[in-house]
Parts: sequence; C-alpha cells; structure tokens
Amino acid sequence: MNNRLGAKPSVMTQPINNLFDLSGKVALVTGASGGIGMAVCKALAEQGTRLALVDINASALESQKKELMSAGASVETYLGHVEKKADCENIAAAVVGAFGTVDILVNLAGINTRMRPELYDDELWSRIIDVNLKGTFNMCQAVFPVMQKSGRGKIVNIGSILALSSNAVTAAYSASKGGVLQLTRSLACAWATDGINVNVLQPGWIDTKLSRQARIDIPGHAERVVNTTPLGRWGEPADLIGPVIFLASPASDFMTGASVVVDGGVLAHV
Repeated sequence: MNNRLGAKPSVMTQPINNLFDLSGKVALVTGASGGIGMAVCKALAEQGTRLALVDINASALESQKKELMSAGASVETYLGHVEKKADCENIAAAVVGAFGTVDILVNLAGINTRMRPELYDDELWSRIIDVNLKGTFNMCQAVFPVMQKSGRGKIVNIGSILALSSNAVTAAYSASKGGVLQLTRSLACAWATDGINVNVLQPGWIDTKLSRQARIDIPGHAERVVNTTPLGRWGEPADLIGPVIFLASPASDFMTGASVVVDGGVLAHV
C-alpha cells in the first residue's frame, strides 16, 4: 500500500542500528540549562546532534556550552523568553542561519508554584500559563516553517503527570500542562502530512532544583512521593533521556499525538 504524499517511509526500511541515529541532526532545546535540560542536551550531544540551547540564564548557558563543546559537541546558545512570540521567531531564524535547519525541537521551558487556587492573582496565573503553554505553542509555531520545508521534524513537548491527575496546590501548572497535552494532539493532527511528529512526555516526580523546593514547601512531600511510586524512588533527569531520544529518532516515526508517561508507576497505582 502506498504512503500518503509526504509521509515518511516505514522504519522497517532502515537497518535496526539506524533507528536511534541522530548524527548531524539539529536539536533546539528550550529550558536547556535546567536539571532535565542539561541531562537531555548531554545525551543528544552524545548521539551526534548539533545543539541550539535556549534559556533565560546567560551564565548557565555559557557554562553549559563550554562543557558540551569540550566534549566535542557543536553548540550555539540563545537567550530568550518563550512566552514572547518575537523571541521565538528570532531564535528559530538564528538557529536556521547558524545550522541551516531545525530537525528536532524539545520544549522543556517551564515554571511552577504551589498554592491553593483561591490565592492566585491574575499576574501569577497568567505567567505560568504563558510560559508553559503559550511558550510551547510559540516555539512549535516558530520552527514549523523550516520543518515543513524539509518535509520532516520531531517535536517533543514536556508535559507532566499533573496534566492527567492533580492536587490542591497546582491549579495553574496542571491547567498549563493539560493544555500542552491537548496542544500536542492538535499539532500532531495538523502537521502529520508535513512529515512532522509531535508527541508529549509526561514526567512524574523528578529530582530537580524545582522539585526540591516542593519538599521544603510541602511537609512530608518527599516521603509521600517515594511511598506512592511503585518503583520506590524519585525519578532522575537521566530517566527522561531514553524517552526523549526515542521520540526524536526514526524509531518513533509512526508515533504522533502520543502521550508517554515516565513516572515510575505513579498513575498506575491506586
């Protein structure tokens, strides 16, 4: 049976050792200097990916660039706020100017806070929605033209298990990540005929600087996470490396609009 016009060939036409080959691909990663971002960028570099790192922390980006380049990676860094459409458009144009294309987009930029819903003011609510949801859309939209032109692309959005369940103190974050899930599905449907795969990872409790603050803010939270996670531990940033590489590689060519949970079994546990 013939593929539809513009569809990618089946991975079965490729040697098995090429399924995860990212050599020479260009990956644009937002929130690159965060805990998960650093782990993902190192893994992408080890796979031979050329990296465009985006964050708002100039000193962290520069330090990360030096570390990656010392290991032989090809890296450029870009300062920008993903909630600003113009920043995303300018970054995408600069990456194309430096590398010629964008093959992979990983949307990691995000923020969170913890408070009861009646305590949010308009500014804080809008800030979380704008960075997490609008920022993800802005960056996807910014890279679409170059991916459409090349006839292929991999977009990996980062959601959260709080898109699928929630609690009393994460109303804005849960709403924003629920939006990322539905955005992913819509983009996947819209851009499938352009050869662009759009999927979302839903991490569980991952040990990062952001989550460590929650342990301070919420008494007993650290112990509760371990007790309610079937695998009996917090996740590490490294636990997301395999899923990101999979969704960025030819191995996932027949996946789009998928929601991939990486939570140690939390959502499976009653």
